[in-house]
Amino acid sequence: MAQGLSPQKYDRLYSLSNRGEYGTLIQHLRDHDDENVRFGASGVLAESVEEFKEAVTPEAQEVLVDSVLNDPSDAVRANVISILLEIDESTLDTVVTRLQAEPEATPTGTPYPLILTKWHSKPKPELRYLAVVGFERVGSASAAQKLRTTIKRENNMRVLKRAIKAGGKIGDETFVTPIQEQLRVEDAQYDSSVNEEQIREVKEAAVQALVRIGSNAAYEALLTASRGTDEQLKEQVLSEIGKFGAEDTVDVIVRELDNDENDELRKEAAEGVITTFRESEFDEGDSIRQQTIDKISEEVSIDVSTEFASIVAESPRKSEKRNAAWMLGQLESTSDETVESLLTALQDDDANLRQIATASLTKLDPTEIEPKIDAFIDEIDSESEAYQLASFIKSNLKDEAEEAKKELVDYSYVASPSDYTTDRE
Repeated sequence: MAQGLSPQKYDRLYSLSNRGEYGTLIQHLRDHDDENVRFGASGVLAESVEEFKEAVTPEAQEVLVDSVLNDPSDAVRANVISILLEIDESTLDTVVTRLQAEPEATPTGTPYPLILTKWHSKPKPELRYLAVVGFERVGSASAAQKLRTTIKRENNMRVLKRAIKAGGKIGDETFVTPIQEQLRVEDAQYDSSVNEEQIREVKEAAVQALVRIGSNAAYEALLTASRGTDEQLKEQVLSEIGKFGAEDTVDVIVRELDNDENDELRKEAAEGVITTFRESEFDEGDSIRQQTIDKISEEVSIDVSTEFASIVAESPRKSEKRNAAWMLGQLESTSDETVESLLTALQDDDANLRQIATASLTKLDPTEIEPKIDAFIDEIDSESEAYQLASFIKSNLKDEAEEAKKELVDYSYVASPSDYTTDRE
């Protein structure tokens, strides 16, 4: 029951919510002199937030923001923050922006940013969340220290996740160790009220924060995580570690490509390979691609073409599609997924991808792909460029790959690293 509010009044607040009269509850929150009524109204809105957020108006959202900034009650403020977190977490950044604009106009008389420290010490996690948002924005040495303390000691997963993200954004090397510790926590060590999705989100935030910090220590922390037994964590690491673009990363990722027991892990490893290509320095792009092919030839005993074919088919990034199409040519697999993805790429609006897919198809076993080329030609417009490309490929199926590449004429070119790693038109 709301603090000091009679059961009758509390029931009336509930009836307003049940009838969808959220505007009246918002009016109570904005205008009522009785803190107990404001607390009750905010509590009822918080309990019915799934329905309320479908009906919330910009005006109502503005009242919520004003309440966080101006209500003298931390209890009311905490309820309102919980509502805003469900509606749109970024609204709390708006709150901090307004605090910055008027540092003296805080609800308790404690000016910004000192008020963040007061909220940081409160038992209510919603207030600690708001403090973390503010510490991220302040970015001072003392704010960074409070964030590190939060990462080490916080037991509310939402606050912890935001603190980890803040540490990654600040990018200070001193955040590496406390963030890495979150990757080492076993699921069984968390409180029983914490669910698997919350644990996954915290660890995902930790991986992304280490990538954002980008230091050698952060890279080593991810390497360590990649060698653990937590396969879900390994998937997260593999999907992100390629952003370091380091040659050593290739060894880590290719090792997991040879996993014939975990499809999801292989998929993430394939995406990690392509990310490594994309993130490599311009002058080392070709050497890393060659290093990867050599490692796959030496260490991968299973067909991984399906994983790269799915990138060609599904990735939203042109650079990833190009690199994956090139990889399929190097793997020389004639699986249905490989050939279908490369043939479909002949119709893509990206000229570079069309060229790379053409070159890759000329490397495949003619006896395996000729029927598929014929079927493709029969289905497409004879006036289209895809038809011309497919016809060219068919005419060169009997040639060695190198000879075919020499005869590409208008459809071939020497690709530079930037052709694979940029998303330009």
